[in-house]
Amino acid sequence: LERGWRERDEPDHSRTAGIRTFGISGLLGGILAALADTLDAVSVLVGGFIAFAAIFAWYKAREAAHDEDFSVTAVIAGLGVFALGALSVAGDYRVAAAGGAALAAVLASREILHGLLKRLTWIELRSALILAAMTAIVLPLLPNRTIDPWGGFNPWEVWFLTVLMASISFAGYVAVRVLGT
Repeated sequence: LERGWRERDEPDHSRTAGIRTFGISGLLGGILAALADTLDAVSVLVGGFIAFAAIFAWYKAREAAHDEDFSVTAVIAGLGVFALGALSVAGDYRVAAAGGAALAAVLASREILHGLLKRLTWIELRSALILAAMTAIVLPLLPNRTIDPWGGFNPWEVWFLTVLMASISFAGYVAVRVLGT
């Protein structure tokens, strides 16, 4: 949908991997997931995904050589839509719907994301990655219980407060950087 809107003014038959292609990709993923479940053979889904990936990548490579546009975003998005279609049938359709919305949002945010990368300094990127690691790697590994004999030191709670303070500080920095002083 996002790609179709972006390229809506292009001449017919000059656009690739538009709304129909991505819709069919998701449908194919769902059909193969249902077939794999019916036949009790996950290899059907895996083989279908590999075949779809190869055909889609070959077609995009052929198009890229012609247009001299070597972006792989459409291929990755097509594979993502296939996987989301499979997830909607074989897994949790709510997670698939959320994944679809997130995928569309990332695709629609191309200019914003590229502009952000141009303005971002290495120190800012490193700081964001450290904060992400503090939150997503260290915090889940810490025990969420007291570990001292007096019952007063919970490593998870102490680290959570550290992450919270760092997040507030980083959010303040971002606000000043975006809005000015």
